Amino acid sequence: MAALENSIRALLRPSDEVKAVLEALALPAATDPAAPDQPLDSPSQIDDRRNKRILVVVSHSESLDTHEEGSVFVLKAKPAGAFDQADILRVFPIFGDFSVAVAQVPPVSSELSAAQSSPGLLMLTITGGLESQKLLILRTLHAESLRVLLAECKRLKDLADAPPEAAPSLTTFSWLAPYTARRAPLPALFTPEDLRTARTPLHARLSAAFAGGDAGDDFADAVRIRDHWIRARVRESCKAGAAKLRIRTGTFNVNGNLPSQDLASWLGRSSQRVRETVLPPLKEVSPFSVPEDPFESAAEKAALPAETGTPADDAAPDLIVLGFQELDLSAEALLYASSTARSDAWAEAVFAALGERGGEYEMLASKQLVGMLMLVLVKTTMRAAFTDVRTCAAGTGIMGLMGNKGGTAVRLVFTPPTEKADAQPNAGTVLTFVNAHLAAFDEMVERRNADFHELVRRLRFTFSDAGAGAGAPPAKGQTVPVAVTCGVFESDAVFWMGDLNYRIDVPDADVRVVLVEALADERETRLEALMPYDQLKTVMRAGKAFDMFDEGRITHLPTYRFNAGLLQDDLGYDLKRRPAWTDRVLYAASDAARIEQLSYEGYPQITMSDHRPVSAEFVVEMDVLECAAAEAAARRLYAQLRGLEDAHEDTNARINLKIMDPAVGMGSISYGKSASRRVGIKNVGKVPCAYRLVPVDGEGAAHPDWLKVEPMTALILPDELAYMTLTASIDNSAAARLNVGPKELECTLILHTVMGKDHFIAVTAEYMPTCFANSLTRLTRLPGPIRELGSGDLLAEDRAINAPREIMRLVNWLMGPDILLHNVFVSDEADEAIIDTIRECLDSGADFPFSPDAKDESRPIAFGETLLCLLGSLTEPIVPSALHARCVEVTSRDEAFEMLDEFPPAAVNVWISVTAFLHFVCQSAANPEAKAKRIAGVFAPVLLQGTANAVSPVGRRNFLLYFIS
Repeated sequence: MAALENSIRALLRPSDEVKAVLEALALPAATDPAAPDQPLDSPSQIDDRRNKRILVVVSHSESLDTHEEGSVFVLKAKPAGAFDQADILRVFPIFGDFSVAVAQVPPVSSELSAAQSSPGLLMLTITGGLESQKLLILRTLHAESLRVLLAECKRLKDLADAPPEAAPSLTTFSWLAPYTARRAPLPALFTPEDLRTARTPLHARLSAAFAGGDAGDDFADAVRIRDHWIRARVRESCKAGAAKLRIRTGTFNVNGNLPSQDLASWLGRSSQRVRETVLPPLKEVSPFSVPEDPFESAAEKAALPAETGTPADDAAPDLIVLGFQELDLSAEALLYASSTARSDAWAEAVFAALGERGGEYEMLASKQLVGMLMLVLVKTTMRAAFTDVRTCAAGTGIMGLMGNKGGTAVRLVFTPPTEKADAQPNAGTVLTFVNAHLAAFDEMVERRNADFHELVRRLRFTFSDAGAGAGAPPAKGQTVPVAVTCGVFESDAVFWMGDLNYRIDVPDADVRVVLVEALADERETRLEALMPYDQLKTVMRAGKAFDMFDEGRITHLPTYRFNAGLLQDDLGYDLKRRPAWTDRVLYAASDAARIEQLSYEGYPQITMSDHRPVSAEFVVEMDVLECAAAEAAARRLYAQLRGLEDAHEDTNARINLKIMDPAVGMGSISYGKSASRRVGIKNVGKVPCAYRLVPVDGEGAAHPDWLKVEPMTALILPDELAYMTLTASIDNSAAARLNVGPKELECTLILHTVMGKDHFIAVTAEYMPTCFANSLTRLTRLPGPIRELGSGDLLAEDRAINAPREIMRLVNWLMGPDILLHNVFVSDEADEAIIDTIRECLDSGADFPFSPDAKDESRPIAFGETLLCLLGSLTEPIVPSALHARCVEVTSRDEAFEMLDEFPPAAVNVWISVTAFLHFVCQSAANPEAKAKRIAGVFAPVLLQGTANAVSPVGRRNFLLYFIS
C-alpha cells in the first residue's frame, strides 16, 4: 500500500495531499465510462483488471489560513502503479450533494455466492460530483481502508458545510481544473516544426502581452515554452554523438539543350587537365550515354597525369542533388510533357561525369515538371539510411498553372545507422530539396516574390499509407495516416535551388565595369559592390520572400546571360541582357540540423547554355538520438513538468520566483565595447514555472536598444537556480540617440511569471559619449573632447571649427613620417585592440600612445580602419544625399570641384582633407591608377552613403576619383 500511495502522490501537485486510499471493483450499473458492458457474474470478470479501481481522498489547502477542500478521485488501476492524468476516470468534489453509502453485498449468482457471503465484501455507492457524474457503485474487501476513507470524507464534508463564520466557504474547487481538464499532450519529438516557426526566437512566438494591460494567453505560452524546453533537454541528455552528411547541390538552366560537355567540374571532380571535353551532338530521342571520354585513347590516358583535384573517398558527397531548368522549351513539352528522353540524357550525363565514381552512386529519386528536373543521387553504401522518399511539383507559369515556371521538390528522411545490430533505431532528420524556376525579366520582382509564396503554398508532399487521418505530418518512422500532407518547411533542413531570376538593379554599363575590374583584380571583394543592388538580397532584407533562408558568400561572376554569338562583351555576356546572379542555392535549418557551407561556385568553363551552372556543397551535422531513449526521457520530463500549464489563479501562492539581484548596475558602457552581468532567478515554489520578459505597454520593447537579454524566456524547475545574462552594447543606432541624451541610463525589466505575478529588475548604467555616430555639424561645435562635454556646452554655430578635430587627428597621424601606407584601406586584418585604444583617445582627448615606426604595418592599418568607421558612423553623409544624383553625372574634374560649392562648409573641409590624404596614399603606390580605383571603391560608399538602389556605384566611385587620382 505504501508503494501505491507514493505513486499516487507523484500524480498530484505539491499542494494536494493523499488522505485515504482504497482498492475496489467497479460495477457496470455505474456510469463509469470505463466499466464493462456486462454485469459482473463470474470470478473471471471480478479478476479482470479493467474493472479494478483505486479510490483516493485528496485534500487541498493553499496555506495554513485558507479553507481545506477535499475530493474523491477514482483512478484506473495499473500494474506498475505509474499513474498519469489519463488514469483519472472520475472526480467527486466533497461538498453539496456529495454522499457515500455502504451496504453488505447480496449474492448475485450461485457461482459467486460463496465469495459474496463473506462478511468483508461491501458495496460502496458515491453520489454527487460534477455534471453528468452523479453515481458510482463499487465493491471492496478492504474494510479498514474503507473506514479511513469514510472518516476523511465525513471530515471534509463537515468543513465544506460549515457556516461562513466558522470557516469561510470557498467551494469553487478551482484546484481540480488541472485534473479534470485535458492536459496539453507531449510534443512530437521527431516531427519537425515548420522551419519558419523553428527559426523564430521562442519569445517572439509567444502571445502579445504587456504589463500595462494585456496579460496574453498564459496557457498557450506555457505549452510553447514547455515543448521547447522538453525538446532541448531531450537532445541535451540523450545525445549519443553526432552524424555528418556531406551534400552537394547544383542548379543549371540548360536553355533547352542536350548535354554536350563534360559536367565533371560541376560535380566536384576538378583536375589539372586544362582542356574542355566536348561531346558529339546527341539525337533528341536518344538517351545520352558516354561512359568515358570518346576522344581520349588509351595511350593518351596513360600519358596524362593522374587527377589531383578529385577529393578523397571520405570527402566525396554522400548525397548529390541537382536541379535543372528549361530542359525542354518546345510547345509540345508544355502541353504534354510525357517524354523522358531529355531527363534520361541528363541523368546519364551526370553519371558519366562522375567517371570511375559513377558506380558508387545510385538514383534515389527524380522528379520532372515539363522543363524542370530534379535528380537525387546517393552513395550505394548509404542507401539504407534514406527512407520515406517523397516528391511533388507545382506549376506557376502561364495562367499561374503551366509548368514552364514553378518547382519540383523531394523530401526524404536520413537516419544515422546504428553501430550495433541489436541497438534501438535512431531518430531521423527530414531533408527537403526544392528546384524552382521563377518569373523572368528585370522588372518582375514582385511576380518572383509571388511565385515563391505560391510554391510554398502548393508544394505539398502526400502521405497515402493506411491509417487514420491526422492534421500534421507523422513522426519519422511511424505509421502514416491517410490523406495527410505537409509543406516544404515542415522539415529539419530545406535547400532551395534553381533559376530564381532575380537581377541586379544597377545600370548595365556599371555592372560590366565592376565585373571586368573584379576579374582583372582577382579580388573577391570587388563583387561585393554589387550586392546591395542584388534583387534577391533586397527582398530577403525586406522580408518579402526567402527571408528565412541563408546564402553563402557569392564570389563567382554572374551566371546569366551569356551569348555564343557576336553580340557579346569581352566576358561573353549578352550585350542585350544585363548580367545577373539568377542561379542560386539557399538553405535553412533548425537546431536539429546544423549546416556548414563548404563551397559556392559557378562554372564558366561549361558553356553549352546561356546560363552557367552553380554548385554549393554542405556538411549537415545531426545529433544521434536513440528513439526509444529519447521518447522515454521526454515522458519523464513531461511528468516532471506537471502543473506548469495547469496552474490557476488560485494557486499563484505556489508559483514563486525569486530574483536574486533585483538591482543591476552595468557600470560604464561605451561605443564598440560590451559589458555583461548575470542575474540569478530561483524557483522557490513547489511547481515548475516559466517566465517571459514583457514591455510596459503595447508600443514599446521589453528592453532598450542598448541592452540585450538572454534568455528572454525560460522554464525553471522547483529549487532550480537559473541565470539571465544582461549585455550592454552600443552600436551606431543606439549611440546616435545616447550621444545627445543624459549619461545616466536606467530601465526596468518586467519578468512576467506565466500564470503568476510580475517581477522587476532595475538596470542602471553610465554611458560614455563617443565622437562616433554624431552629425558632422555637432562634431564641429564640440569645444573639446566629447567626454568632457557638459549639458549645453556646444559652441555657437558662428564659432564652430572648420572640421571635426577627431577626423583631422586621424589624418594627421597617418600623414606623419615613417608611416607604411601600402596596405592601409586594402587590408582586412585591422587589430581590434589598437582600434579600441585609438577610439578611446579620440573620445577622451588623450594623446595616441603610438609613435611612427617604419617597420610596423598593423598600426597604420588600424588608424585607417578607424577613419573609415568614423566617417561611416556619421548620422548624415559627408556629401548631402540631395547632391548624389548630380555628383554621379559630372564628366570632368572641373565639374567635380564646382560641386564643392554646394557642400556645407564642414563637409567641404572634411572632403578636401580626406581626399587630399587619399591622393597622397595613391601616389605613393607602385601603380597609382590601380590603387586609386581600389581606394575609391572602398570610400565612395562611405562618403556618399545611403543611396543603395538609387545612385550608380560606379558613378559615385568616379566622382571620388576626380579628387584622388
